[in-house]
Amino acid sequence: MKNERELEIRTTIVDGNYESFKAALTRSILGVTYRKFKRKGKEFYQHRKHNESVTKRICDWFYEYLRSKTRLNLSSLKIKTDLTLRWDRSGKIIGFKNATVTIYLKVGELKVQELKIHKKREKVKIDLFYSEIDVSSQKIRELLPNILKTLGKEHFDYREYDFLSKEGIEMAKIYSVERVPTVIIDNMILENPDEKRLRSEIENAFTLSILSSGVEFRLEEKIGDIIKPILKV
Repeated sequence: MKNERELEIRTTIVDGNYESFKAALTRSILGVTYRKFKRKGKEFYQHRKHNESVTKRICDWFYEYLRSKTRLNLSSLKIKTDLTLRWDRSGKIIGFKNATVTIYLKVGELKVQELKIHKKREKVKIDLFYSEIDVSSQKIRELLPNILKTLGKEHFDYREYDFLSKEGIEMAKIYSVERVPTVIIDNMILENPDEKRLRSEIENAFTLSILSSGVEFRLEEKIGDIIKPILKV
């Protein structure tokens, strides 16, 4: 109708006992109603008792229906409600539609006090073989230091070798480098890599591990008793 208003609302996930379910749904329904229509003053406040009564009725109806249709102890579960709330122009609740009440089963809970990233070694070794007369070499020579800078230059042992110099020729034989530009990340040889490949391999070269402390996992008590009725349905 033209003078009607409606809005989709949803509750947070709460404990499945009646009081928690009722409190969450009541807060959502009456809270949204108040915020939306409080400017209407007396015209809105005259519906206070009606709105409170309707809200309690809808909470009771949902909960009793769930209890009658399941073999579950709802207090051991979690519940979330979504629905569209309908009012007349003055803020009087006139109905609900598109309601969904979802039941969740909490299996367990993982708690971690702290997680730290641990680098197992000091630096990643990177060598670049280039040539002063090669265009691709110059592009890599410009690109590579910029990548290392974004990742933190202090994490790398970076060296460049002119492929045509005496030192470069000797080092190329050691690493079996036959053409330029060639980038060696630890023992991985990359011939004329593009930026995406180069950055990816450098990032992958970090040997990281997760150090955890204060880790505790608890399985919900009587989880078996909760699941058995579900399996029989």
